[in-house]
Amino acid sequence: MKNTGDGRRVARVEKEIQQVVAQYLISGIRTRLPGLVTVARVMMPGDLRTAKVYVSILGAEDQIDSTVELLQNSSVEIQRFIGQNLQMRFLPKLTFYRDHTTDQVLKIDRILHDLDKQKLDQDRQRLTLVPSSEGEADPSKVPSDDES
Repeated sequence: MKNTGDGRRVARVEKEIQQVVAQYLISGIRTRLPGLVTVARVMMPGDLRTAKVYVSILGAEDQIDSTVELLQNSSVEIQRFIGQNLQMRFLPKLTFYRDHTTDQVLKIDRILHDLDKQKLDQDRQRLTLVPSSEGEADPSKVPSDDES
């Protein structure tokens, strides 16, 4: 049975790995990454020997796939950078994954924006289609001095 470890320790190490990988992407990477890359989160088991690094990438769809592949090819170099910056008994093996959270948030935001626009259009149509009854004053007409 695998050791699940202390949850606080795992969370602390995940946060440290996330910061070091982000620092590497800012200053240490030799090749230019297409798009905007953010380290969204890192998930590690209790033994701290592997790390799933989820990256959020803003850019064209083909850029996203190539960026994840480029990061995976650079994983040994990134692991070495982690080893230089963190004192750990075992250096975790990194695996990079695309984080879909940002895509989902943008999709939900777009849907909500479209729904608001539809509601506003329906309200405008409803206001233009409602005729005033003859017995009531029409609020769009201002009474002239002759009608008073």
